Amino acid sequence: MATATFNRKAIQAAPGYLYLVPTPATVVATTPDLIIKELLENFLVDGTIRGPLKAGIKPWKVLDANGLNASIKQTPVIVKSNDAPDETIGYEDVAFDGDTTVLDVDVKGFKDLLSAAAAQVLTTVASPTQAGRETLLGGGQRNVTTYLGLYRYESREFPGEFRHVLILAMVFNLDGASPLSKGKARELKVKFKGQDSGLLYDPVTGKPVIWVEDYVTAAKTA
Repeated sequence: MATATFNRKAIQAAPGYLYLVPTPATVVATTPDLIIKELLENFLVDGTIRGPLKAGIKPWKVLDANGLNASIKQTPVIVKSNDAPDETIGYEDVAFDGDTTVLDVDVKGFKDLLSAAAAQVLTTVASPTQAGRETLLGGGQRNVTTYLGLYRYESREFPGEFRHVLILAMVFNLDGASPLSKGKARELKVKFKGQDSGLLYDPVTGKPVIWVEDYVTAAKTA
């Protein structure tokens, strides 16, 4: 099996945006490449070209300078034999999770993060005597919404092209301080976890695909 060779131009920061839609219940496509194309077209005009965003698709929220702090972890299966050091014989799973911090705190953001139902957000319409309002009923939420998440950032190596991280079933968990003070902007600290979407399975192992890494490898031909 051939191994990778170094590519200094692949070294780059990843300032970008997170886009969210509810994870689709089903897909029409049946092969991995076409399923990925179909999923990307929830956000992009063309899931093969992977260029412009669809009309109306906008970044989900304003993330702090740490962006999407993703963590990739393989859980090894280790055996202890009587005549040799511990041996790794495989992996239980490969997890993709992490955290982020939302800076633009509003009811719509709370609704997404809490998986709140429509009835858990009250709306007051503006009038000459009444300001418009959205009021969140927090604390009663127990169900979980899974989101199809796309983190998109520019390619340093190929200007005008983008790299993508597609998370097929992204679940949020609010976890951390949300200060209400004069000396600090309010923020929401959020953990996220990639789960089995039921939409895409590894063609080699049959295990669920949790996330997809999409890099550009060559410029468009003339």
